[in-house]
Amino acid sequence: MTEHTILTMKLLLALLLAASASADNHCRGIYFNEKYYNVHIIKEGVNRIDSLTLNRNDDILYFTFDQIASPPNRQVAYMDMDTKETKIVEGIDNATSIAIDQKYNKIYVGSRSGLYKINERRQAELLPVRDDIRYVHFKDVLYFVNAKGETYIFEDGLGVALTELRDVKVDSLIVDNDNNVLFTRDKTLFRIKLGTRAVNIHEKVHVDVLSTDVYVKAHVCAPNGVFVYNKYKFVLDKVADMRDLRGLTFNKANEPVYAVKDLIIKLSENPIPCFGD
Repeated sequence: MTEHTILTMKLLLALLLAASASADNHCRGIYFNEKYYNVHIIKEGVNRIDSLTLNRNDDILYFTFDQIASPPNRQVAYMDMDTKETKIVEGIDNATSIAIDQKYNKIYVGSRSGLYKINERRQAELLPVRDDIRYVHFKDVLYFVNAKGETYIFEDGLGVALTELRDVKVDSLIVDNDNNVLFTRDKTLFRIKLGTRAVNIHEKVHVDVLSTDVYVKAHVCAPNGVFVYNKYKFVLDKVADMRDLRGLTFNKANEPVYAVKDLIIKLSENPIPCFGD
């Protein structure tokens, strides 16, 4: 079997795993939010990839993965999107999630042993939060969720409880461009507006991944597709039939980069849509 044949089979597998049902067998691309994209596999064989996050300042993609070892360990890796060179960030064990301050080019990592920052030499620095952190997200400030499901913001080197979610258990969260906090508990999606205490539930949605794009629009990845929160109608609009994603992030052109199974895939917009026969 030639290398070209193997690559073609992997591309077809990626399409089967997370493809648009609207394209027929002649179409090799994916529709995402009414735009047609070509599909590029940029990394394969990543064990239990999670927390896919692209630094749009230097086009470096960060993610967590399971290092096959005894005992098992989740580590942080980064990949240059141009050269595809991939390295591990040393010094962070049992990593759980990654968040990036795109404005000031700061990378944060949550772990079972505390909060870290990755410096300009891509070395880990332990910050003065020693909590068991399960999730981090950045939008104006750094939010983090501990193992108890308590939500904090990182302020002046300390963790300060987020008033809106006090006494509310959280697994993961994002904040959109209208200060809506979308958060999960046991895979169920909830929503609250910063400055309020009214929690709304989207009970029909089972959440795999939360993400925001370059416009800070909230994206929800579910087993039956990808949705965007419509802040005007307070509903989720389906934008893609891509399913069972393990991560979703966006480059400067707002083109999706996502993980499915053990693959990392980049979409590049094709101005010519595929209509099939």
